Amino acid sequence: MPAAVSLIEFFSALHTSGQAGVTRDPLPADGSAQSFTLLSRAFHESCEDLPGGLRVHLEWRPESAVNALHYIYRLCQALVDRAMPEEEVHRICAALPLAPSSPDEVMSQDLTLRHLPELHAMAKSMSESDPLVSGIEAAAKIFPLSSVGIALPQPPDLTAIRRHESLWRLYIDRVIERQDASRLDDEPTRLAVADALGAHALSLAPRLAAKLALHSSPSSTPAP
Repeated sequence: MPAAVSLIEFFSALHTSGQAGVTRDPLPADGSAQSFTLLSRAFHESCEDLPGGLRVHLEWRPESAVNALHYIYRLCQALVDRAMPEEEVHRICAALPLAPSSPDEVMSQDLTLRHLPELHAMAKSMSESDPLVSGIEAAAKIFPLSSVGIALPQPPDLTAIRRHESLWRLYIDRVIERQDASRLDDEPTRLAVADALGAHALSLAPRLAAKLALHSSPSSTPAP
């Protein structure tokens, strides 16, 4: 592991390349103007890239973003340190950021939580029984925008995402891009995905097309 890493170094590497080094020490608390400027700039750049025509203003929530960043750092520690005791992995996974209650918080947390699917895939490839896998899956239910690509057993709460047109479009785009068929169990999501894919569902997203076809097929049960 690297000798040391700062909040700015960790976020910069993660944000630009999707890869970042960690140490066995906690990520240092950094309330400097430089770190907040970096995170704020990344937030506003992400907002500018949101899909959709009408972009309702999103407010930067620094506390939400920083808490999510520290959480991702701890998950990376658990992923890299294979000698970490299971009890410590469980503790790290349980120390979740607060669930978002507004579109502002959703987008602020997504700056780093968007890497949850990659962390989940890497942890699962090492060992499906690793407590880190189940821990990330528990987080996936609470942060549905960031976790698209991690199959969920039940539809997540999408209230905060649906409040914002562009966040909702981003969610639908991610479901299509990552072909996360589990998200189609939510009817509004299923209808929005079907509408976005139109007649090209089979060629653009075959895994989603199969599930959409199941829902659109007439029931074989005779009417009473």
